Amino acid sequence: MTENTNEPEARNKSAIENSMIIRYVNILLHYRKLIFITVFLIGLISAFIVFFMIKPVYYSSAIVKASGKSSGLSSLFSGGSIPDIGGLEELSGGSAGKELALYNQILVSRKCLEETIRKFDLMEVYDQKYMQYMLKEFRDKILDVTKDTKAGTMEIGVFDTSPERAREIAIFLIEQLNKINTELNVQNARNNREFIEGRYNIIKEELKQAEDSLRCYQDVYGMSPDIVAKSVVQTQVQIEAEIKSEEVKLDILKKILSDNQSEIKLQEEKIASLKKELENIRFSDDNNILNLKNTPVKVLNYLRLARNVEIKNKLLVYILPLFEQARIEEKKDMPSVLVLDQPEIPEMKKKPKRVIIIGLSLLISFVLLSSGLILYETSVKELLRSLKNKND
Repeated sequence: MTENTNEPEARNKSAIENSMIIRYVNILLHYRKLIFITVFLIGLISAFIVFFMIKPVYYSSAIVKASGKSSGLSSLFSGGSIPDIGGLEELSGGSAGKELALYNQILVSRKCLEETIRKFDLMEVYDQKYMQYMLKEFRDKILDVTKDTKAGTMEIGVFDTSPERAREIAIFLIEQLNKINTELNVQNARNNREFIEGRYNIIKEELKQAEDSLRCYQDVYGMSPDIVAKSVVQTQVQIEAEIKSEEVKLDILKKILSDNQSEIKLQEEKIASLKKELENIRFSDDNNILNLKNTPVKVLNYLRLARNVEIKNKLLVYILPLFEQARIEEKKDMPSVLVLDQPEIPEMKKKPKRVIIIGLSLLISFVLLSSGLILYETSVKELLRSLKNKND
């Protein structure tokens, strides 16, 4: 029963919708001349505006490439001629994406744009009174920057009503990009040079102090206390062996000769002399180099001083190429932006899209006019008729 009840309702609803559509079509057919004339006039007006009032805009562009070369301290760390101390290559950075991002910031910077605006008198061309508004219009409507981080390239485009001026502005922007980027690189290199030079001077002074300390220690304990200690130990072993040998010889003499014989006394004196020499090596407090007293401390202090000199010397060897390269970077004033395609005078306009604008104006005018007529016939006209009947 429910399905049978819904079927007539659906048929009635479909019939109402069809009747409304037929009514709307009839309304449009009734006013077809008005619609055609109105839409046609609007199309003519929009065509006149587009062709005669809106100036064509031309587009001139250039393609620049990121050099892919790190600048400043990071490039010094990654230089192949510098000794490797491990791990610093991860800090070097210098990717094409970062370089392109820097190029983009330079192009939209106030420093770059203000000079461009003044050079080409763009405030008068675009009828702007304030630099702030001109800068916003330049960034939003005139300058077009497209980056390709995978290829490491950037397209710098300029929109202008004059094709010659569009090309000249694009060329000048590349010159400004190169100029400002070079200035930044030189300033960065100068800061790096000053920092490295300070460290270089400190390391030189520390190396001098370490060398002086080592020299003073060697003046007291000899050139190489570690080598001396080794030779002294060998000497001690030889003396002990000689003492043992002479004692054996003395025992043999005592068995052969009496105790008061001169040979026995000479042998005893010889052994006593060797033992005294051994005691001097072991426990003497004088500065005799053949002296083992406090030998570990002496050798350890010497090794520490020698190691300190070696460390400072390696630091100096490492930082000297950095210092020299930083000085070279500071004096370098070469073009830093690689241009793949120079801007050319455009032959065809970029915008406005005249056909699209005229087509949209025709479509919008038709829709609005048709909607207004349908609304008038279905609602307003009936409302006016009902008000008239009430008055009657």
